[in-house]
Amino acid sequence: MNQPIKIQYDLCEKDWRTFYNAYYMADKRFKLRFIYGTGSWIVGVAGLLGLFDNSLIAFGMIAFGLYCVFARKFLVNSAVKKLKVKPQFPGSIDYAIEPDKISGIERGVEFEFNWDTFYGYRDVKPGLLLYLKAASFFFIPNEAITTEEKEAIVDILQESKVMELATK
Repeated sequence: MNQPIKIQYDLCEKDWRTFYNAYYMADKRFKLRFIYGTGSWIVGVAGLLGLFDNSLIAFGMIAFGLYCVFARKFLVNSAVKKLKVKPQFPGSIDYAIEPDKISGIERGVEFEFNWDTFYGYRDVKPGLLLYLKAASFFFIPNEAITTEEKEAIVDILQESKVMELATK
């Protein structure tokens, strides 16, 4: 590949929400929280219906259960709320992907990273998540690239030995 893959795309709030949701969905802890939370609020409701006498504990179990069930949604909303106060929100993507690096401008800041500094990547339903570290990522929406460009990017990542992270 001689020419870099150029990606230019105007983001909207929905893009940010979609990718933060995909980011948190990949975390197995949220799946466990959902299961524990569902069980907790069911037992709490059963406690209110007479399973046990202490209604304070029942209400506590319901509250804890609902928190666990809705934790991911809360974190997505919190992340987007933090981004919204920045003047560059929602921003745009202007990336150049080459065999040895990714460079460009994101939210008004120029960057350049070699592939060997990346933690990993995920190919998820809304697009590609490129992780600099476990909790820091770039994203490329599927709408911003063609299928061939996406395949070329994944090939570059694999050739550069960027680890593919589990999606589920």
